[in-house]
Amino acid sequence: MKLRRVLGSSALLLLLSISSLAVQAHTALKESTPGDGVTVKASPAHLDLVFNGPVRLIRLELMGVGHEMPTNFEAQAEAVANYRIETPGMHPGEFTVNWAAIGADGHTVTNSFSFVVDPTANEDSAGGED
Repeated sequence: MKLRRVLGSSALLLLLSISSLAVQAHTALKESTPGDGVTVKASPAHLDLVFNGPVRLIRLELMGVGHEMPTNFEAQAEAVANYRIETPGMHPGEFTVNWAAIGADGHTVTNSFSFVVDPTANEDSAGGED
Protein backbone atom coordinates (compact mmCIF):
# COMPACT_ATOMS: atom_id res chain seq x y z
CA MET A 1 0.00 0.00 0.00
CA LYS A 2 2.85 2.38 0.89
CA LEU A 3 4.60 1.65 -2.44
CA ARG A 4 1.38 2.41 -4.31
CA ARG A 5 1.14 5.86 -2.61
CA VAL A 6 4.77 6.66 -3.40
CA LEU A 7 4.33 5.65 -7.04
CA GLY A 8 1.07 7.62 -7.29
CA SER A 9 2.70 10.73 -5.79
CA SER A 10 5.70 10.38 -8.10
CA ALA A 11 3.46 10.05 -11.15
CA LEU A 12 1.49 13.13 -10.10
CA LEU A 13 4.67 15.18 -9.64
CA LEU A 14 5.95 14.06 -13.05
CA LEU A 15 2.65 14.97 -14.70
CA LEU A 16 2.63 18.42 -13.06
CA SER A 17 6.24 19.04 -14.17
CA ILE A 18 5.50 18.09 -17.76
CA SER A 19 2.33 20.19 -17.92
CA SER A 20 4.12 23.26 -16.52
CA LEU A 21 6.81 22.89 -19.18
CA ALA A 22 4.15 22.68 -21.88
CA VAL A 23 2.49 25.86 -20.62
CA GLN A 24 5.83 27.70 -20.68
CA ALA A 25 6.43 26.59 -24.27
CA HIS A 26 3.28 28.24 -25.62
CA THR A 27 3.51 31.26 -27.83
CA ALA A 28 3.00 34.69 -26.26
CA LEU A 29 3.17 38.27 -27.45
CA LYS A 30 5.98 39.78 -25.38
CA GLU A 31 5.42 43.39 -26.46
CA SER A 32 3.75 45.51 -29.10
CA THR A 33 4.01 49.04 -30.44
CA PRO A 34 1.64 50.67 -29.85
CA GLY A 35 1.30 48.87 -26.55
CA ASP A 36 -1.87 47.34 -25.15
CA GLY A 37 -4.11 49.97 -23.58
CA VAL A 38 -2.03 53.01 -24.56
CA THR A 39 -3.18 56.25 -26.15
CA VAL A 40 -0.92 57.68 -28.85
CA LYS A 41 -1.16 61.18 -30.31
CA ALA A 42 -0.05 60.30 -33.85
CA SER A 43 -1.44 57.57 -36.08
CA PRO A 44 1.18 54.80 -36.26
CA ALA A 45 2.65 54.03 -39.69
CA HIS A 46 3.13 50.43 -38.55
CA LEU A 47 2.51 47.91 -35.78
CA ASP A 48 5.45 46.09 -34.20
CA LEU A 49 4.80 42.71 -32.59
CA VAL A 50 7.52 40.94 -30.60
CA PHE A 51 6.85 37.34 -29.56
CA ASN A 52 8.63 35.24 -26.93
CA GLY A 53 10.16 33.11 -29.70
CA PRO A 54 9.90 32.43 -33.43
CA VAL A 55 6.30 32.07 -34.61
CA ARG A 56 4.42 31.95 -37.89
CA LEU A 57 1.97 34.83 -37.75
CA ILE A 58 -1.02 33.43 -39.64
CA ARG A 59 -3.66 36.11 -39.02
CA LEU A 60 -3.65 39.79 -38.17
CA GLU A 61 -6.68 42.07 -38.23
CA LEU A 62 -6.58 45.76 -37.35
CA MET A 63 -10.12 46.61 -36.36
CA GLY A 64 -11.48 50.13 -35.99
CA VAL A 65 -14.93 50.74 -34.55
CA GLY A 66 -17.17 48.78 -36.91
CA HIS A 67 -14.64 48.25 -39.70
CA GLU A 68 -11.32 46.60 -40.56
CA MET A 69 -8.38 48.87 -41.36
CA PRO A 70 -6.01 48.04 -44.23
CA THR A 71 -2.57 46.60 -43.45
CA ASN A 72 0.19 45.00 -45.50
CA PHE A 73 -0.09 41.75 -43.51
CA GLU A 74 0.53 38.52 -45.39
CA ALA A 75 0.92 35.17 -43.63
CA GLN A 76 4.53 33.99 -43.80
CA ALA A 77 5.92 30.47 -44.04
CA GLU A 78 9.05 31.41 -42.06
CA ALA A 79 8.87 31.64 -38.27
CA VAL A 80 10.35 34.81 -36.72
CA ALA A 81 9.97 36.56 -33.37
CA ASN A 82 9.58 40.16 -34.64
CA TYR A 83 6.96 41.44 -37.07
CA ARG A 84 6.43 44.91 -38.51
CA ILE A 85 3.05 45.43 -40.17
CA GLU A 86 2.49 48.61 -42.19
CA THR A 87 -0.79 50.43 -41.44
CA PRO A 88 -1.61 52.82 -44.31
CA GLY A 89 -4.56 55.13 -43.80
CA MET A 90 -4.66 55.09 -40.00
CA HIS A 91 -6.79 57.80 -38.43
CA PRO A 92 -7.80 58.82 -34.91
CA GLY A 93 -9.99 56.34 -33.07
CA GLU A 94 -10.04 53.14 -31.02
CA PHE A 95 -8.38 50.05 -32.49
CA THR A 96 -8.09 46.37 -31.66
CA VAL A 97 -5.44 44.09 -33.14
CA ASN A 98 -6.53 40.45 -33.38
CA TRP A 99 -3.75 37.99 -34.13
CA ALA A 100 -3.11 34.26 -34.44
CA ALA A 101 0.28 32.56 -34.52
CA ILE A 102 1.68 29.05 -34.64
CA GLY A 103 4.59 28.52 -32.26
CA ALA A 104 7.43 26.02 -32.25
CA ASP A 105 5.22 23.60 -30.31
CA GLY A 106 2.80 23.50 -33.26
CA HIS A 107 -0.11 24.99 -31.31
CA THR A 108 -2.10 27.93 -32.64
CA VAL A 109 -2.51 30.77 -30.18
CA THR A 110 -4.90 33.69 -30.66
CA ASN A 111 -5.10 36.93 -28.73
CA SER A 112 -5.65 40.65 -29.13
CA PHE A 113 -4.60 44.05 -27.84
CA SER A 114 -6.11 47.51 -28.12
CA PHE A 115 -4.92 51.09 -28.36
CA VAL A 116 -6.32 54.57 -29.05
CA VAL A 117 -5.13 57.23 -31.49
CA ASP A 118 -6.12 60.64 -30.06
CA PRO A 119 -4.31 63.75 -31.36
CA THR A 120 -5.79 65.80 -28.50
CA ALA A 121 -4.45 63.51 -25.74
CA ASN A 122 -2.22 65.24 -23.22
CA GLU A 123 1.39 64.12 -22.88
CA ASP A 124 0.66 62.15 -19.69
CA SER A 125 -1.76 59.73 -21.37
CA ALA A 126 0.09 59.42 -24.67
CA GLY A 127 2.73 56.74 -24.99
CA GLY A 128 4.32 54.32 -27.40
CA GLU A 129 4.72 56.89 -30.17
CA ASP A 130 7.18 56.13 -32.92
